[in-house]
Amino acid sequence: MGLSPAVLLSGAGVILLVGFGVGRLAVPQADRGNLFHGVAGKLSDPDGDDVPLKNASHAEVSQSSAENIFTEQKLQQLSALSNPRLRERGMEEALAHANLDEVKRALKWAESLPDGPGKKAAMADILERWAQMDGLGATDYAAQLFDATGNAGPLREALQGWAKANPIAALEKLQSFGLSDGLKADIRTDLVAQWTEQNPQGAAVFAAGNRETGSWSGLVATVANEWSKEDPKTAVNWAGSLPAGLDQVHAINAAISNWFQSNPTEVAAYVGSQSSGPSKDTMTLTLARQIGQEDPASGLKWAGIVSDPKTQEKAAAGAIADAYRKDPQAALQILAGSGLSKTMQDSVTARLQGSGPWWR
Repeated sequence: MGLSPAVLLSGAGVILLVGFGVGRLAVPQADRGNLFHGVAGKLSDPDGDDVPLKNASHAEVSQSSAENIFTEQKLQQLSALSNPRLRERGMEEALAHANLDEVKRALKWAESLPDGPGKKAAMADILERWAQMDGLGATDYAAQLFDATGNAGPLREALQGWAKANPIAALEKLQSFGLSDGLKADIRTDLVAQWTEQNPQGAAVFAAGNRETGSWSGLVATVANEWSKEDPKTAVNWAGSLPAGLDQVHAINAAISNWFQSNPTEVAAYVGSQSSGPSKDTMTLTLARQIGQEDPASGLKWAGIVSDPKTQEKAAAGAIADAYRKDPQAALQILAGSGLSKTMQDSVTARLQGSGPWWR
């Protein structure tokens, strides 16, 4: 992308540019208008697909919109919709108006459905809603299903629903289950990612207090990855302020990468303005890698400002890794013209030619 430090740091002074299924139920077209609120003549799913309501009058739709009443019949009608996105959206909206007793009745209805995707989806939505109101009851029920079937899906859904209301309680409950370490870590990551979407500051405090400094897959990386999708600068600032560790490196990598995808000029300005040190080196390594995928020569220029020799070696290798994979000789010629020392060039070449990945 041509974002070299010389271009990005220029001007007078410094200018930084630096197994469940459901049988089909016949749903009269006119009844479909009663399944959604505030709809005038059509349903629109999140991907932009419109479903005309040819036989539904505007009066019927308006009357339904005002009622907001949960019924099991409504769930039956929604389960018959052929569009899965509309079905999912409708189920969530209908259940949002259900109280705890109604949710439990809905669960009995869902349990009676034939095994298949429709039953699976209905159970997931119902369990999530149940858990928002009664997290302990919903997760205990889901745990019994897991013990009986080995299917962790309902347990995951229940915990996610509970986490929307009380993420700390859901995470503590997760730790009490006799799940495999891998499954437990996978669900915990999902819960923390969801928490970050709702309350990044709260999730950040939890992740920082539960560090895995010797692991690339720590929770701080999960938080940084999700947070940087909405507020990359704050996410990078937070990740950079953490004490050193592999999880912190991964957190910075994730946040810088997401920021680069949305605004490469802005993130380059930010990285260029940072004080020298390990955090800036990690940010620059990630930036060199991102830029080098399109412009390896410019990526190498960024690698050249990394202060730590070992990190610089990784940054330079990352900057030309894609080019090297396509044409080793051409990539090494770019490296030779980079201005890096001969010793550094030899180390980078050895890293690229080694049996392991360039970042090890």
